Amino acid sequence: MSADEKFYTDVRSFNSIVDKLNSPEYEIKFTKEEKTKLAFRLKENVDHLENQIKKSGFLKRWLYKSAYKQYKVLLDKYFNN
Repeated sequence: MSADEKFYTDVRSFNSIVDKLNSPEYEIKFTKEEKTKLAFRLKENVDHLENQIKKSGFLKRWLYKSAYKQYKVLLDKYFNN
């Protein structure tokens, strides 16, 4: 994916986010581009998991709810506009 020119900006942004998260600093500052891309991806993941939870059976729903709750808390706490 990193070789594809269409995704170059996304890959660059997410590599920068990963580098910042791996840094030993206590407080991390994202650029506007990084923050919007991360918030957009989290929102997409929440929407996708909501749809999967609605369609799935008991066991799959039980497994998806944990990830859904984690994404939802991140989105609400840090990216609530």
